[in-house]
Amino acid sequence: MCSVSLIRPLALLLGLAAASAAAQSASQPAMPAAAAAAARFPVEELSIASLLAAYRAGTTTAVEVVQASLDRIEAYDKRGPLQNSLITVNPAALQEAAALDAQRKAGAPLGALHGVPVVVKDNIDVAGLPMTSGFQGWKHYRPPVDAPLVAKLRAAGAVIIAKASLSEFARGGGDNINSVLSGFARNPYHTAYATGGSSGGTGASVAASFAVVGIGTDTGGSVRMPSAHNALAGLRPTVGLVSRTGIVPLDSVRDTAGPMARSVADMAILLDVIAGPDPQDAATARSAGHIPPRYSAALKPDALKGARLGVLRQVFSLKVADPRVIARFEQTLAELKAAGAILVDPFTVPELDQIPRPPQTPAQFKADLTQWIAQHPGVPYPSVQAIADSKLVHPLHQAGMDLAAAAGPVETDADTLAGARGEQAYRDGFTRAMKAAKVDAVVFPTWAQLPALNGDRNTQLVDEPQPPPNAGPTALGSSLTFVGSALQWPALSVPSGYLGDGLPIGLQILGRAWDEARIIGYAHAYEQATRYRHPPASVPPLASSFASRFVGTWKLVEILERDASGATRASPRGPSTGQLVYGADGRLSVQIMKLGRPSVASGALASASASELQGVVDGFSSYFGTWELLPAEGCVVHVQDGQLLPNSIGSRAKRYYGFDADGRLSLATPPRGEPGRETAQVFVWERIS
Repeated sequence: MCSVSLIRPLALLLGLAAASAAAQSASQPAMPAAAAAAARFPVEELSIASLLAAYRAGTTTAVEVVQASLDRIEAYDKRGPLQNSLITVNPAALQEAAALDAQRKAGAPLGALHGVPVVVKDNIDVAGLPMTSGFQGWKHYRPPVDAPLVAKLRAAGAVIIAKASLSEFARGGGDNINSVLSGFARNPYHTAYATGGSSGGTGASVAASFAVVGIGTDTGGSVRMPSAHNALAGLRPTVGLVSRTGIVPLDSVRDTAGPMARSVADMAILLDVIAGPDPQDAATARSAGHIPPRYSAALKPDALKGARLGVLRQVFSLKVADPRVIARFEQTLAELKAAGAILVDPFTVPELDQIPRPPQTPAQFKADLTQWIAQHPGVPYPSVQAIADSKLVHPLHQAGMDLAAAAGPVETDADTLAGARGEQAYRDGFTRAMKAAKVDAVVFPTWAQLPALNGDRNTQLVDEPQPPPNAGPTALGSSLTFVGSALQWPALSVPSGYLGDGLPIGLQILGRAWDEARIIGYAHAYEQATRYRHPPASVPPLASSFASRFVGTWKLVEILERDASGATRASPRGPSTGQLVYGADGRLSVQIMKLGRPSVASGALASASASELQGVVDGFSSYFGTWELLPAEGCVVHVQDGQLLPNSIGSRAKRYYGFDADGRLSLATPPRGEPGRETAQVFVWERIS
């Protein structure tokens, strides 16, 4: 990334105004100056680090960032692609952002999430906003205080921009969000398909850049599965690492909130904020001595080197998994190995084939929800029986609610007691097997199938409190997330590619209890080695966003050299021709060829030595990959996924941008040369579409 401390010197040298990015035009090249002044800071694919850098540089304000996020919500959630991922938008978001701007101007230190828009799943208490848990009978209920994790978000400077849709009472899985109140949420990568549940609203909204990061909850897989379906990094922490107070329970034995983000780095920063004990949640006392100073310290690109990863093939055979998922996972294993991991393949837990899958039971759900209702006086339909009798529950969940209403005490419920024994047997079996194989973590796909079509009811509801029929090691359905849930150990999903109609899939990494830092490091290293995440094309930058000014196809019109004094002259690389494509989905393609260069004989590239190859490609540049806009630093980063020169693959080339009065785009390389005699190459592009 570009160094913030060098921005002003580089901007002066290159004749660019890095700090004026937000004032640049975000529509078509020849837009008037008045319109250019209104262009909004680009929030698409924005990271926490780049946003905080922009605040410190004075490039933007929290009000501008929140407004840009609200603009995207207005354009895309209930209009356009009708993503339908949110239930409530915070009407006070701009006022909260303005207060944060005032604090910054007054010299107050920035919190870890200062001015960061965050979306929160709507089964979590946020004071002043409705808390529905997806149930239409609670659509007017407003909790009086924030859940402790929300209070931590606010203390770190976050703006809770919206509450996300979910399956009713978090009973969801691979099929969709099943809620009478919110209806289907739609996957931004292909709106005919499901986001997954039950945190699918959080997943889809973060994927679409309605917020920078989000909070979901996970009982049977409800953070990991929608993270996989929406190309996000999502973590289910060890039960007890994050407070559950103020969260509508599904199964208190397994329930946990978890961070969801477009990068592992942002996921780790969010975990840094929300982790920690809560006197009201006894389970969090177990976290004492297990929380590092910063989970983000684990973000090392070489973290996979020497890591021993067990490949848990027991849970994703062809009996339950789409063959495409299995085939892609084999490529994932090769990628892990290339990044330095040592694969223990297969890794086997002998007991896994004999232990019945521990269920989530109606009795546990009833006991937990009854306790939550007692702590929330004034909530409508104030009992499980009243909710069941209301007949306001989604038809898919009515039978489960009826079972819960009829359930007896949890202390004497045979299924609950047997499930507790089964979970302990899981922990004992995995502990022994991982120790014997000297395994640091376990890997397998996040989900066995691709996202379902909206309306497809032939997939498993993994967070239903009653056990699925014939549940057991040979009837696991699409769920591969049950393992971490039954263990109560940390597990995460990180993007691992796309299949079918461009639908994202994920790699699941499971660690021992309190091993969040370890698996975060592994996920970050895999992410940096593969970089599968790209934004969904259905929600491109708005015309009011500065990012939209880059999107399109450009032709090369000139190459210049600029010296330290700002003087320019024709570059020896010219005259050249070329084409640059910035895709709305974050994809990039660049080709530049010097005119008059010697032709290349057929087959020369295939047989050329390294030195000959360099000569062959001299004056010719061609690569593809992704692009990343860093407006606080005045640059766009080209990440090269494919190149003629193999040693350039994976490089991150920084280009400092500028636009002239005619809308032509200048991209300048960082200056090189002796101090005082530095020169930069400036490529001038003209839009053709």
